[in-house]
Amino acid sequence: MNTTDHQSQAFDTHARDLHQAALGALDPATLARLRAARQGATAAAPRHGRHRALWMATACSAVLALGLGVHFNLSSPVPSAPGAVSQQVASVDADEVLDQNPDLYVWLGSQNALAMEYSR
Repeated sequence: MNTTDHQSQAFDTHARDLHQAALGALDPATLARLRAARQGATAAAPRHGRHRALWMATACSAVLALGLGVHFNLSSPVPSAPGAVSQQVASVDADEVLDQNPDLYVWLGSQNALAMEYSR
């Protein structure tokens, strides 16, 4: 056993003995007042502090979820009818897409496009 462990254990034993002796020396009236004060202090302490914290955490989570839901709902509008999407797609002309981005034509004229054609 280590000497510090032995000294620590001896100190603990001595402190416990002194505590027991002090409790034995108190008169019953003083012990009764101490017990009443301790019970009054524990009864006056709010017992629902933890429940209040859980309630606040739940409320904050709900507000955050609602905020995210509103944000995502406003950022991506849903079409009013299923046919609306097909009408939007049908109205887009393929020539318009190629006119806006002529990179396809540049790629077709490059060496890479010819290499892919010969590799078949």
